[in-house]
Amino acid sequence: MGPQSPGADWPWTHQTQAMSNSASQGRDAPHFGSTSQIVGRRLDVEQVRHALTNSRLVSLVGPGGIGKTRLACEVAYRSRAQFPDGVWFFRLEDLGAGAEASDVEAALVEALGIPDQSNADPALKLSGFLSGRRSLLVVDNCEHVLSAVQQVLTSLMSAVPDLRVLATSREALSVEGEVLRPVRPLDVPSPGTPAEQLVTDPSVMLLTQRAQSAKPGFSVDETNSELVIELCRLLEGIPLSIELAAYKLRALGVEDVLERFGRRLSALTRTAGAVPGSRHQSLGAMVEWSYDLCSPSSQLLWRRLSVFVGSFDLQLAEMVCAFDGSDEDDVLDTIDRLVGQSILMVEEGNRPARLRYRLLAPLREVAVRLANDAGETATLKRRHRDAMMLRATRAMEDWCGPHQGATIAAMRLDHSNYIAAIQWSVRTEGEARKGLQLAAALRYHWLTSSLAEGRKRIEVLLADVDGVTPERADCIVIVIWTCLLQGDHAAAESWLEELESLARLLGTEPVAAYAKQLQALSTLFEGKPDEAGDAFRVAAELHCLSGDRFMELTAKYMLAVALVSDGQPEAALDVCAATLAGSQQTDEQSARGYALWIAGVAHWRLGQYEEAERVAREALELQRSLDDGICVALTTQLMAWIAFDCDELRRAGLLHRAAEQVWKSLATSLKAFGPQLAAFAADRFGRLDSSPNPPMQPRSPYDARRRAIELALGGPATEGMVPNGSNGAQALTRRELEVARLVERGLSNRRIAEELFIAKRTADGHLERILAKLGFTSRAQVAAWLAKQHAGALQTELAARG
Repeated sequence: MGPQSPGADWPWTHQTQAMSNSASQGRDAPHFGSTSQIVGRRLDVEQVRHALTNSRLVSLVGPGGIGKTRLACEVAYRSRAQFPDGVWFFRLEDLGAGAEASDVEAALVEALGIPDQSNADPALKLSGFLSGRRSLLVVDNCEHVLSAVQQVLTSLMSAVPDLRVLATSREALSVEGEVLRPVRPLDVPSPGTPAEQLVTDPSVMLLTQRAQSAKPGFSVDETNSELVIELCRLLEGIPLSIELAAYKLRALGVEDVLERFGRRLSALTRTAGAVPGSRHQSLGAMVEWSYDLCSPSSQLLWRRLSVFVGSFDLQLAEMVCAFDGSDEDDVLDTIDRLVGQSILMVEEGNRPARLRYRLLAPLREVAVRLANDAGETATLKRRHRDAMMLRATRAMEDWCGPHQGATIAAMRLDHSNYIAAIQWSVRTEGEARKGLQLAAALRYHWLTSSLAEGRKRIEVLLADVDGVTPERADCIVIVIWTCLLQGDHAAAESWLEELESLARLLGTEPVAAYAKQLQALSTLFEGKPDEAGDAFRVAAELHCLSGDRFMELTAKYMLAVALVSDGQPEAALDVCAATLAGSQQTDEQSARGYALWIAGVAHWRLGQYEEAERVAREALELQRSLDDGICVALTTQLMAWIAFDCDELRRAGLLHRAAEQVWKSLATSLKAFGPQLAAFAADRFGRLDSSPNPPMQPRSPYDARRRAIELALGGPATEGMVPNGSNGAQALTRRELEVARLVERGLSNRRIAEELFIAKRTADGHLERILAKLGFTSRAQVAAWLAKQHAGALQTELAARG
């Protein structure tokens, strides 16, 4: 699970790690605010903002479809200046019903973009990350995991006094200090209201706005005003009901919608024995009417899509849903219809050309029930698990190639579905071994994105599924690697014993190669590089024999680290050259980045500072897309050493502190990689944990990495700071400075896009980030601020940034 966009039409400002780096992690930054403007909630927005000023936890409560999420988004957007350290959105609907507190904490760690290299309790990671920050956490859709959310928020708010939480739920969270703000339906017009007065009625405004999107030219006048009034009253002012009804106006007149919906609502309430028109019956009636109006093929797909947790793409939908009367072409055509009917929401994936889709929670609830009634649930769950298995397996098989950054991003987008598939396998009799296979196939996802969560889930599976099997060995490999990166050597040694035993019993070269390499890595981290070097050589040979090209390259760059740590930089350079040549053959990127880093260290140890900086820069350029935090920290640290030895002491200090911030965001340090590397830094900068805080605190791990890269590649990131209102300082990137100058010239976003040869959406995003960093709310403020800056200083800054 990761941070999610509340919807395609809700602009967002402050970004979490996964949202911010869409190129490397596959997510466009979600937006807050609205291209489809919030209607009829101005007083609600102000009241909730006031409540947030005086209370640490404000819960928006109300039934599904009432507009809680949209209201929370609008409040967060308008309150962003009050929270200079970030506004974070967390969608709980991506967790299955009955999730425990540990699941919520793990998901929050992911949503906040906290890389989980350490084995610390997720609660400690959360409190450590948020402590000292003035942040707002928006927690959406709490009702199905209420008990878990109660536990997590009680603990987190106690540990982080400056944290504010805005929650949405169908019922109160019952956390101490909680302030409830019920979200009411929109006001509906009174019978007989003149047509000219209806333009100010919230329900009519929303109906008109959405209807015009589906049917341009729709308007309310004397000829249909009474019918519109009656329809809005029947819909009870519930926004989702109104939006669904508005779509019907594309093909039906207001009178047709009124007659058909009125009949359904009356039948529903009579069947339920309720009073006709009883409050909020309309949402269920409208959803079920929307379902009944769909063609049989659309109904079928709507039901089947309920198996997805969070978002999904077309390929996944085809893999899971195309069976028994539905083929892939049917799925494609039907998704198009469901999007047009406002049943499916559209989100952009890691590539603009590949869209992702999502069922809104109330629509998914209906679909889950209907799929269960149709007896399809077990089949759908199994097909979903098998589809996720196939996707994970293909990602692992194709890993050694040029698309690793895109693969990492895609796996992060699918995280919620992977977890759901594993959980179903664990809970379903006879499926646990398949769950173990899926967890093993997610090796690179766990190691690049979710170390702690991967370890915990795999350890649960290993406890449930015994036996001498390749998948058990593969999972133990992941656990050992994770333990070593977390500094948990005792656990790693315990698991290593079983892995070595499995290698003997299975008699396979891949398992033996992994056992040898991980034992070597443990030895290296314990400060015995001479012993580790021989083992890495053996591991590389075994990987070569088994045809695992990526792990062969990995063993080789680890060998180079051992050689440098053992005082053999020339030999390390020979190994790096072979590693880089092997990477080039397959256009592999990840091992290449580490090989460049350690080659830079070797050049630096030989006093070849210019060459050391050249390869270090090349390594960091790769990280713009790969976004490997450990490699960023190691390489930035190296560039600090180079600057120090070249007597560029100010730059050395800035780079060192930037690297320290990345290490801190990763919950680890250079010490974890062996005493020799740690000594290189300690000799120049004293104790690793004693350096002062950098002049600016990153909002997220991604922000820390981005700043380190910008500082290392483009000059000191602490120069050319721009004021962030009264909330400290933030750096504008080179591109943001260019956009700001065009804003000062009075250009619209569309003109800016044309001037810079970028998409208008990209220009919109640049302006949103500029406003957030400066703490401003308007283009005029940006222009006024820039006008006050010294032209010569600005030109110098632009030149320094390349």
